[in-house]
Amino acid sequence: MESNLKEKKLTPKQEKFCQLVASGTSLKEAAVLAGYSNANAGRAGAFLANHEPLVQNRIQELQNRGAARATLTLSKHLGNLEQLRDKAVSNNAFGAAVTAEVSRGKAAGLYIDRKELTVNKTSDMTKLDIIKRIQQLHDQSGGILPIATSYTIDASQETVDSSTDVPEDTSETDKGEESND
Repeated sequence: MESNLKEKKLTPKQEKFCQLVASGTSLKEAAVLAGYSNANAGRAGAFLANHEPLVQNRIQELQNRGAARATLTLSKHLGNLEQLRDKAVSNNAFGAAVTAEVSRGKAAGLYIDRKELTVNKTSDMTKLDIIKRIQQLHDQSGGILPIATSYTIDASQETVDSSTDVPEDTSETDKGEESND
């Protein structure tokens, strides 16, 4: 039967169908675009893809070719970066050469990119600072963020009223310039 498959050839419609399916088009749409009847496109597409060995083999061959072309291996990537580095060195573009070499190192896993993001750690803030920051966020959001009208701080029994202005710079409170009403 294998010899029969090799002797038979795909029709132009079948070839177009195979190419469309291999590129990701649905079976029905591929059948319509290949020239099969709109009324029977769903059945024709399913039949071709599931019951025609020549069509199945051709679709698989096209998909394998596409996958091989799209595959980027680490060794290819490192080789490309090495070529770019060498060209940069030969043109006395040492900055570009260093960049290419660092990129090779990152791709090979030699560098670890660590970033630490610190945004208003509440563990380092007093309760009054937290309340002031909440008020600032409320004001910056244009009042979108909800806020209670007053807060009581247990340590000093100091009440902060949200209708009072909260100073932007907390260094003023350290200098004793804050007025308690």
